[in-house]
Amino acid sequence: MISEPSISADQFKQSMRLLAGGVCILATSHNGERHGLTMTAVCSLTIDPPSLIACVNRGAGTRGIISATRRVSVNILADDHAGLAERFGSPAVRGSDRFDASAWTELPSGVPALADALAVLDCEVMSETELGQHCVFFCEVKHAVLQPDKKPLVHFNREFCVVQPV
Repeated sequence: MISEPSISADQFKQSMRLLAGGVCILATSHNGERHGLTMTAVCSLTIDPPSLIACVNRGAGTRGIISATRRVSVNILADDHAGLAERFGSPAVRGSDRFDASAWTELPSGVPALADALAVLDCEVMSETELGQHCVFFCEVKHAVLQPDKKPLVHFNREFCVVQPV
């Protein structure tokens, strides 16, 4: 086996900032209280069954709640949701305080859904695994609500951006 020097953590972070990613809010509900966080680490996995992965920092308070409830919504944000993404990413606002009751509904599974999201995926957590400082949730998508006439919110190089056709 060839031994290669490892990339530095700083160089890796700088590299990954250059990978544009769709912005989502992962949300769940536990004992009547809503929880959620902003993330870009969501990726489709398989078509059969329809599934995705979501990577959550193990230090995030929502991580343990997702493990307990085994149910989440993945709310794919539109380009007019930058303020919402910032609120759900802020450590100053936590738990149900992140949710504006007029903007959120509840799916039949009991998880919160952003009413005007580009798409909302209702997911059941099938398994999870820890790697480094993150927990990878493997989720089966049970239901989807789509509003494809909007443009997605994208995160690139530490900024929110809008997709434009080339």
